[in-house]
Amino acid sequence: MKFQANGVDYWSEGGVETVFFGHEEKELALLLSNVPGTSDHYLEWNDQSNACTNAVKTVQLSGQELQIQLLPEAAKRLGVSDFVVAFTITEEEYKEIVQRFSIIFGDLLVLKKTSVAKKTPPRQDYSKIKYLNLEGKNLKNLPDYVQEMISLETAKLARNPRLDFHAVCEVLAKLPAVKELTFTTEQEVPATISQLSALKSLSLDGFSSPQILSESIGQLTNLSYLLLMSDADVILPESFANLVTLKELNIRARSWQLPSKFYQLSGLKQLDFTNCRFTRVPEEMAGMNEVDTLYFGSPEVRDYAQILPVIAQMPKLKELELNVNPVPKEIGLCTQIEKLVLWPGIDSQIPLQLPDELFDLQQLKALLFNMTYFDEIPAEIGHLKGLEQLVFIESVFESLPDSVGELANLTFLNVSENPSLRTLPESLGNLTKLKHLYLDDNPQLSHLPDSLKNLHNLEAVRISNREALTNIPESWYSLFI
Repeated sequence: MKFQANGVDYWSEGGVETVFFGHEEKELALLLSNVPGTSDHYLEWNDQSNACTNAVKTVQLSGQELQIQLLPEAAKRLGVSDFVVAFTITEEEYKEIVQRFSIIFGDLLVLKKTSVAKKTPPRQDYSKIKYLNLEGKNLKNLPDYVQEMISLETAKLARNPRLDFHAVCEVLAKLPAVKELTFTTEQEVPATISQLSALKSLSLDGFSSPQILSESIGQLTNLSYLLLMSDADVILPESFANLVTLKELNIRARSWQLPSKFYQLSGLKQLDFTNCRFTRVPEEMAGMNEVDTLYFGSPEVRDYAQILPVIAQMPKLKELELNVNPVPKEIGLCTQIEKLVLWPGIDSQIPLQLPDELFDLQQLKALLFNMTYFDEIPAEIGHLKGLEQLVFIESVFESLPDSVGELANLTFLNVSENPSLRTLPESLGNLTKLKHLYLDDNPQLSHLPDSLKNLHNLEAVRISNREALTNIPESWYSLFI
């Protein structure tokens, strides 16, 4: 197969090096990549239905042409025996492709000493371009033409670790319409980022050393989305509390610290405190009127006896996730929440302790236990008459209490990945509103109660080891997913 490629591209992502040759009008596309963690290579011709691993017998690359000969089995599968692709690229692009081909093909690669064709692209008008994606290009500098993109709104520049963040901010600061930026850096966030005054979405990753963000970040007064990913500590400055338009804050760091007046972030709808360093919360947090979801997703030492009464006053809070054992009795104050997720951890020496006050939360619609060890599940769970979803995933107990059958509004029940579950109560047959029943990966469960045939409203059933399970109702076989 011979063709002239009018599009050549390459990128790096997640350990995968990829090179692409295509002709848009003729709908031709040849994609080549490595298989990370192996010496294998991957070839895709036009779409994924024409894909092979280790299909190439020989590969020869020059500055103007690619020649690939396929192994007989791959040639039969793809309907072609070889590829000859002509192209026009710059010297820098050729070097990038050679680098990736060396990883993809290893010793199969033969470089032919042919000069790179002079690429003189027609003069392009960059002034109307709004979207730029240069992720994974291994750039050292931004292309000169970026300065001409006066209408640019989205700049995706992640996975270019050699790019200088300070220099990038200086260029983007001259482009008044930039609203979204993604970037990978080990450098500190430059103070000049504050000049990107139109920025609404900022995603930063790659930090390997502690970061104390500049006070100037508080000047990004249009910011509504922030993602920070770091293998080190992150400290947000006090000025961060000025970002009152922020609606989504996602920080994935070894540990991080909020400003003392974070409660001024009145636009936030979700707060994820995973790995966040604090023991108590300010009383003013109760005034965060837009927050509907709170995650306390790591086993930090926190004073929940102080925290829970505060968040109990947050009027729109509907979902709460806790990683704590025992669960504090103050949970009973949170009468506004509709979904409670508990991640206390599986430790047979420390079984989960639930307070009586939890079972007074009649407004609860969803109760989820993840990675939980029970001596036994309290019978009082049957008091939660409003429950519509009940989930136990990777949790350890031998049986559900009979009182689960009193949860008349239950539509979703998931009891999965429990190495100790042996029996289910006959009372489950009373759950006549149940639509979804998941019983995956419960190796000790060998028999189902007769009453389950009464669940006439079931729409989906999932049981991974059903061959080893007896007394499965006949009607379920059309419902398995």
